[in-house]
Amino acid sequence: MNRDIFDEKDMLKLFNYINTDEEQDDVSLKMDDLRKKKLRKNLLTQVKGENKIKKFKYKVAAAVIIAIISIGAAVPAIAKNIPALNSIVQILNGRGSDHGQYEKYSELVDKSVTDKGITLTINEVLCDDSTLMIGYTMKSKGNIKDLVKTGKELIEIQGKDSSFVPFSLIEFAKIDGKQADSGSGSGGKFLDDHTYINSETMNISNKNLPTNFNVDINVKKIYSLQGNWSFKFSVSKDEIIKNTKVFKPNTKVKFQDAIINVQKVSFSPINTSIIFEGKYNKEEYKDDNKRKEVFKQDIMMGNMLYDQWFVLDDKGDEIVTKGSSSNAVENSSSADFRYDLKFVSLKSIPKYLTVIPYRINYPKPGEEKNIPPVYKNIDGTYPIELPQGKMGKLIVKEIKTDKDKTIVRYTAEGQAPFLQAKLLYIMDEKDECVKVKGNIFEIKKDENNPNDYIMEFEPLSKNIKYKIGTNTNDDMEIRNDLKFKIELNK
Repeated sequence: MNRDIFDEKDMLKLFNYINTDEEQDDVSLKMDDLRKKKLRKNLLTQVKGENKIKKFKYKVAAAVIIAIISIGAAVPAIAKNIPALNSIVQILNGRGSDHGQYEKYSELVDKSVTDKGITLTINEVLCDDSTLMIGYTMKSKGNIKDLVKTGKELIEIQGKDSSFVPFSLIEFAKIDGKQADSGSGSGGKFLDDHTYINSETMNISNKNLPTNFNVDINVKKIYSLQGNWSFKFSVSKDEIIKNTKVFKPNTKVKFQDAIINVQKVSFSPINTSIIFEGKYNKEEYKDDNKRKEVFKQDIMMGNMLYDQWFVLDDKGDEIVTKGSSSNAVENSSSADFRYDLKFVSLKSIPKYLTVIPYRINYPKPGEEKNIPPVYKNIDGTYPIELPQGKMGKLIVKEIKTDKDKTIVRYTAEGQAPFLQAKLLYIMDEKDECVKVKGNIFEIKKDENNPNDYIMEFEPLSKNIKYKIGTNTNDDMEIRNDLKFKIELNK
C-alpha cells in the first residue's frame, strides 16, 4: 500500500466505525491539528512497505487497521503509539498559567481491571526526567461518590479519624521494582454519578531511571473497599527529554542554617524543576530539636529553615509552584539534604530566575490567633484600601460589571505583590463568595504597571449588596533580604 494515498482524512473516517467504551463516551473526543498529524504519523509507522502488501486493496487494509485499533490490547505496539484522544492529565492539570503539553506527550495505556463492582482504568502515562504522571478512571455501577471522597468531605473525615488515608496509586506503585516514595494528586473530577477521573504525579528524580522502565501497580484497597486491581505497563521518557532544556547554574547561597548549591534547572514540556543540595553550617543543625533551640522557631518536618521559595521569571512574574520533595543525603561529604522543587511549565525560557525564600511560622498550640478577613462595602466610591497586615495592602481602583463578568482593577503593594494579588474576594449579602471566572492563577497583570492587576468574577447583580475583602497573613515570613538570582546561561 502506498503510504501517500492513506491520508489523514481517510484515517479519521475509519474511526467512525470503532465502538468506543463507556469510559470514552463520558468525555468529548476532539483532536486538534497537531494531534491529528501525530496520529497519522504513528499509524503510518505501523504500515509495512508497499512491496510486501501490494496485493491488498485499500478497503481491506483499512479494515485491518480498524480491527487492530479495536483490539489494541492484543497488539500493544500500536496501542502504545496512538495518543489518547482526550487526555485526563491535560484536563486536570492544564489550567491557568500551566502551559504543560500533557496531551501531546501522553502515552496510551488503557488497561482496566474490575473487582468488587469497581472498574479501575489506567488511561495514560507521561514522564520527564523527574516526574511520572498517571491518569486514571474509576467507574462503578452504583454511585461512585459513595466510595470516592473529595474536598470538604475528605477534610472532615480526616479530622474525625487521624488514621484515615485517602486513596492514592503511589501507595501501591513500584517503579522499576522500587517502591514509589512521594507524589501528589491533581484533584479529581466526577464526570457523572458513576465515573471519576484523576491524575497522580510521582517523584522519580532520585531514582536514576533508564529512558524506558516498567511500572507495577497492585492496588489492594480503594478507600474502605478491599480488592485486587493489578497493572503492569512500560513507560518511555525519551520524547520529552529530547524537548527538555537543562541548565547547571552551580549557584551557591548562604542561609542561616545551611549553604545550598542550585545544581540543576530544567524546563520540560510538562514541568519547571529546580534541584539543589545543601550542607548545614553546623553539625548540630542536623537535629531538628537543636535547631529549634537555636533559632527559637518551630521547625516543621523538613531539611532547612527557608525551604519554601517564591520564584519569579525575568519579567518579575511568579512561576506557580506545583509541589516539592526532599530527602537526606547519606554518606556524603558535600551535602546533607537534597530538594526537587516543581513549578508549572513555561511558554518560553527566561534568562534568569529570582528566588525569594519564605516560611510559615506556625503558632504553638494554644497561641493561635484568629485574624478575620477584612471586608469593605462596594458602594461605587474608589479607591478602596484593603490592609493585609505585615504583608502590605490592596488598593481597589475600579469595579465594573459587563454582561458576563465583573472586572476588578487593583494594585498590590507590599512584600510579595504576586502573592497578595491572589488574596481578593467578593462576598454577597448571604456571606457567600462570588465565583472567580476561570482559575485564580489567571489573574491578569498590567504590562505597563508591574503591581497593577485585574481579576474577573461572575457578574454582580444590581439588586444585591456586595463587599470586597482580603486576608491578613502575618504568619508568613517573607525574606526579601535573602533574595537571590539564578542565571540561566548556556
